[in-house]
Amino acid sequence: MFAASLLLLVACGGGEPTPAPAPAAAPAPAPAPAASYTPDPYAAKAYEAAKAAGADAVAANPKAGDAAAIAKGKATYAAKCAACHGATGYGDGVAGAALPQKPSNFHDKARWDHTNHGVKAWILKNGIAGSAMAGIVPDENEANELLAYIAAEFVGK
Repeated sequence: MFAASLLLLVACGGGEPTPAPAPAAAPAPAPAPAASYTPDPYAAKAYEAAKAAGADAVAANPKAGDAAAIAKGKATYAAKCAACHGATGYGDGVAGAALPQKPSNFHDKARWDHTNHGVKAWILKNGIAGSAMAGIVPDENEANELLAYIAAEFVGK
């Protein structure tokens, strides 16, 4: 009789208590907002020179999202940028590692958003005085293609 009662108790959910379910995991915290960017003195001077030349009047890249332009920008990046900025845009290229001032990390959205398209294009054409960043493209078109690639491939990713 005792065995039958015990069997009935277990079958009906009695007997050994079942452990309480684990509490639901707390939702993941929201990502921290991007830190602000403060340019180093060389970059600050370059931004000011670009603005003095009127480069900040060009707000948007006319090649943004253009697949053909992005492909051309990718080839330019591989040939002229990857050695310092790294194949994946983190500023960790082999040549860049030897520089006293580290190359830009193109994944740093706060830094990218600090200037507009025209200023970035001006820097690609004219370089940053006092740093290893030389002017690397001959014209606005190639600057637009390169910037379209960097924006599509690296920025904020």
